[in-house]
Amino acid sequence: MPDHTPHTGAGWISRPNPTLYSPENIRRYGDLIVGKSHKWAWKLDNAQLQDLYLRHVRDPHLEIGPADLHFLDRTPAPAMAHQWQVDVIDINTAPLGTAKEKLTGRAQVRTHEHDVLTLPWPVKKHHFLSLAIGNVLHWLPGAGFTTKTAVIQGMAEALADDGIAWGYTLTGAQDPMTRTNLLARVLMWHYNKADNIFSNRGDRFADLERELKMYFAAVEIWPMGSAAVFVVGEPIR
Repeated sequence: MPDHTPHTGAGWISRPNPTLYSPENIRRYGDLIVGKSHKWAWKLDNAQLQDLYLRHVRDPHLEIGPADLHFLDRTPAPAMAHQWQVDVIDINTAPLGTAKEKLTGRAQVRTHEHDVLTLPWPVKKHHFLSLAIGNVLHWLPGAGFTTKTAVIQGMAEALADDGIAWGYTLTGAQDPMTRTNLLARVLMWHYNKADNIFSNRGDRFADLERELKMYFAAVEIWPMGSAAVFVVGEPIR
């Protein structure tokens, strides 16, 4: 059984990056990151990522690290949701403001400025029927997924027994399970060298799979370009 003692992930904490995640850069996110980096560097299939939302989003929903809310913004509210409840967690304020702006009139939004490496999260436990975490884990400090396991524990604690969670993260350039082209390797090198951007040199597909299986009884995980994509359910209590 996993250890459910509240803690900060292996001594690591995240730091806000308001310069990188400024309102101006959040407005550019869809074009630069989803439109260009996903296609040319990370080789992510945006249609497949969108499909994860279309198939799995439910009410209430928890979004972790929303950036510009690209995929959730393009997802209809779940059927039968009289007042769609969406909670959003991010350590930066601009994505939280963007989430409120984009979902106004479609959902009742609660935002939480919080470091996901620090437990407990400021949301209801065992509450959410869907949870998404995309392009987040490779930004978190730490030497591999064992130092980021607090996030996976937080996901399991937030998810209802019959809920489902999904996400994707870029693994390290040397991971034998994923593919990194020259552009991806160059970008990863620069982003990992810079302060408070990437921290995924030690992230490995096999380690993420092991960590997910510590907290979820149902785990699907597969490579997509430079990323590991996963869908999990049946949180282990």
